[in-house]
Amino acid sequence: MSRKVAEPTQRFGGDWTAEKLLILSAYLNAYTTALKNQRFRLLYVDAFAGSGAIAAHDDEDRRRLLEGSPLVALAVEDKPFDQLIFVEQDPAKAESLDQVVNKRDDADRVRIIPVDANEYLPTFCAEMGPFERAVVFLDPFGTEVEWATVASIAATQRCDVWILFPSSRIRRFLLPRRGQVRPEADRAELIRVFGDDPTNELQRPVQQPSFFDPPDAVESEAGTGAIVSAYQRRLERVFARVAPTSRTLTNSNNVPLYEFMFAAGNPAGAPIAIRIADYLLTEL
Repeated sequence: MSRKVAEPTQRFGGDWTAEKLLILSAYLNAYTTALKNQRFRLLYVDAFAGSGAIAAHDDEDRRRLLEGSPLVALAVEDKPFDQLIFVEQDPAKAESLDQVVNKRDDADRVRIIPVDANEYLPTFCAEMGPFERAVVFLDPFGTEVEWATVASIAATQRCDVWILFPSSRIRRFLLPRRGQVRPEADRAELIRVFGDDPTNELQRPVQQPSFFDPPDAVESEAGTGAIVSAYQRRLERVFARVAPTSRTLTNSNNVPLYEFMFAAGNPAGAPIAIRIADYLLTEL
């Protein structure tokens, strides 16, 4: 990589950023402790790893520098992961992350993959060995995670996955509350995220059309709950178990932004994984 480094921190988030990282950290520590006496090789995959640190804006007057999810995973102590794979497509962020990692004594445990996560993860999943187990963290900014990628993770039956699901973007931009049938590009984006077209579940004909509404006008069901439930049903079709609880992450005005969701891939390990994740999502 070149020596020129862009700004080393990502600037987004707030209390909800710290909230998801707290849950992730607690789960990773519980996961590795639960498996430390078994012969599995434990892997962690951060699909949108970023630069390693986040400048979180809590309000107009206060900023905090948070350790990003890669450093949270590296901080697991009781039974550290055998290998950590940080996927980051942005060259500047990948280089910043590389510099952060290379300052550590345990840098040899880390691989930084500078490609699109949707390109890398299916290959990673296909190459997993029978005695490997992984936690995959899908933390996109928007709708970057393709359903085909999620399905490939589930098909291994060796991965647990935390998903930051962009419920707000889907509700606001892909399923407007009222209007004509959406553009084909929006339909294609929904299919890419859900694996199929969820229109029949999430939209209905306008109940009280006005003079200005076309004959085929539709409106989405109220709120993000129906959107989250539709995605959860799809997760339940491909994973061994899905946590019944998810965490709605909101901004400082209590407006929902994302839904933090968990799914377990291994049928034998799923019951305890779900109990741990559900507790964390409920209590932390």
